[in-house]
Amino acid sequence: MRNAFTGFGALCALAVLLGGAAWAHNPVVINGGPTDAETAHFIKDISVSRVAYHHAKPGQEVLWLTFNGKAGQTVDFQMGLPKLDRYASLRPATALLGPGLPAPPELPFAIPAGMGALLFTTEDQTPTVFDEEFTGTVDWQFEGEQVQLPQDGKYFLVSYLPSGGEGKFWIAPGLTEAFGLWDLIRMPVIIVQARLFHEVFPWGGILGWAYLGLFLAAVAGVTITGVVLL
Repeated sequence: MRNAFTGFGALCALAVLLGGAAWAHNPVVINGGPTDAETAHFIKDISVSRVAYHHAKPGQEVLWLTFNGKAGQTVDFQMGLPKLDRYASLRPATALLGPGLPAPPELPFAIPAGMGALLFTTEDQTPTVFDEEFTGTVDWQFEGEQVQLPQDGKYFLVSYLPSGGEGKFWIAPGLTEAFGLWDLIRMPVIIVQARLFHEVFPWGGILGWAYLGLFLAAVAGVTITGVVLL
């Protein structure tokens, strides 16, 4: 039993470490793959801080996210890029699609019937550098966007590169930091995937080294327990 509690205690210690700090957005998806209105990645609570990383390339130029909204609800989101020199000139855009929105502008994808759209672009913005210490990644981020939903219903956030071609970008909806036990359990995989997306060594950042330290402590605890039992 003591060995089992060692791993659980390590997770509890990590929860305490994260509890007092704003940490990396919890990923919805990393390398979003091909999506459309039918296969959009679903966000259960659009107010919770999330991030969706996407690699735009032939066959998956557009990233679709979807959520259920309420009239009067405020939706916040931000766009950005991994800080890689070859992407310095990229400027992503995001269209909010849904009921009660204005007539849609010209967009490079089909809009579900009966929906309007608002388009948010970054072409006139100069991004700021954001050092994400928890995952040890560095990004360019653009100004935050905010919109109030006009009606209850199903909405989409659709992000893409207006310039076309290959490139990486992300969209981060929500402001409320929240995580659960499952998020802690899967965090090592997230760290590796996020760092690979940013094209840096797969392991690192505050969270990475915290997990490694707790893992080594747990292993040491198991070893010591085994010696004592012998």
